[in-house]
Amino acid sequence: MKRIVLLAAVAVFWPTAVTASAQTAAAPTKSPGKLIVGFDLPAPGFWNGRASGTTIKNPSGFEYALSKAIAKQMGISRVQFLRAPFGTILLAGPKKFDFALEETTITKPRAKVISFSVPYFDANQGVLIRKGLTKPTSIADLKSLQTCAQAATTGLTWIRSKLRPAKRPLVYSASSTAAFDAVEAGRCDALILDVPIVVSQSKKKPGAYGGVVGQIDTNEGYGAVMQKGSRLKPFVDRAVKKLRANGTITRLQRKWLPFTRVPTLK
Repeated sequence: MKRIVLLAAVAVFWPTAVTASAQTAAAPTKSPGKLIVGFDLPAPGFWNGRASGTTIKNPSGFEYALSKAIAKQMGISRVQFLRAPFGTILLAGPKKFDFALEETTITKPRAKVISFSVPYFDANQGVLIRKGLTKPTSIADLKSLQTCAQAATTGLTWIRSKLRPAKRPLVYSASSTAAFDAVEAGRCDALILDVPIVVSQSKKKPGAYGGVVGQIDTNEGYGAVMQKGSRLKPFVDRAVKKLRANGTITRLQRKWLPFTRVPTLK
């Protein structure tokens, strides 16, 4: 009788032990005990600092702080930052980073070749216009303008599939810098890019543009980018959910992304 009771006790204890072990298992990063986080510049408010080779000097910002918070949730103290151009992180194949935080909108086509975490940020598309342009007050007003966008962005997809303007949009593949330069120089009337990015840039260079005149309601969410099928995904998802639930993400947004309310264009 005692033997039966003992076995029953072991049977009851065993699933609990397995569950606890799974919860405390070390995160399967590329290098044990170290997290490699991909980033790209410029990304004012999200990543502040100066690029130095493949890393960043004096980093700060929302995604920088978020990456550190995620690492802490996973029990990792060593974090390495690796510059990974935005266009390259969307390609299929192996990644040199564990995950990248680069204001990357989660879409079904992208999710076919890379893995995303659960959303850590909600964002629409913003409209940054050139200085001296009469401010558009509706989406219809954008149709006659010379629009522009960064390559491989949901802003460009929206222009081509939804707006369908009279003039072919200008596309800048290198980085958002070239697109911002085009607006500042007057070559582009209206840049369509994630609202937090254009608002941050407008605040960074006051007087260089005509301002952010509105946002387009596209109900998008940013996710951390990982290699397709990454075993790290459940660990990142769990960390992001915890940071949302305990208010950390909200506090970081208020600190690094203090946006004024941008009207929605209809």
